[in-house]
Amino acid sequence: MALVAAVACVPLLAGCAGGGVAAQDSVEADPAFIVRVLPTRPGLDIAGPEVKTGSGEFDKAALGESIPGLAKGAKDGGLRGAATRTWTGSDGARLVAVASLWDDSEPARAIGGQVAKAAVPGGTPWTPSQYGGSQGFRAEDARALNVVVGRVSLLVIAEGPIDDEAVLRTVDLMRKATTGDDLEGPVSSG
Repeated sequence: MALVAAVACVPLLAGCAGGGVAAQDSVEADPAFIVRVLPTRPGLDIAGPEVKTGSGEFDKAALGESIPGLAKGAKDGGLRGAATRTWTGSDGARLVAVASLWDDSEPARAIGGQVAKAAVPGGTPWTPSQYGGSQGFRAEDARALNVVVGRVSLLVIAEGPIDDEAVLRTVDLMRKATTGDDLEGPVSSG
């Protein structure tokens, strides 16, 4: 019986901590807070304040352009609010953190996955082992990763000379802010 419970939790990031699948599906957090607490990565300029957005401009805030049908999909999918922060650097480096709160985890996963794919056109699928069930895409000079925690979509888009580890570290910090995990410790590594 314990094995069945453990297997049921595998798609949810790192297990059943915090009360099992039902408790994980109910996790909510303020998108603006999630992106506001992120530190500036080495080699990038300090980001401005977070930009709050709703379903009508979600695609433009995340991707810098409108994608036909995405705003309607976000509204129909129950997007309750989102926030973005953007850092830039030399040689075309750009890192965008997008946190969004949804009525349900399925639209968070579906729409977040669509945005990740649109951010890296022609990219190959990427699912890092520590984030089973995530949706990511990467190419030589771009990567995007969407991880869902409860009803919160955590999306990181990177362009230029930003490596996988920078994306993973940013997603990890966003996950910790979402779940209330301790954010102390080195935040500029990896």
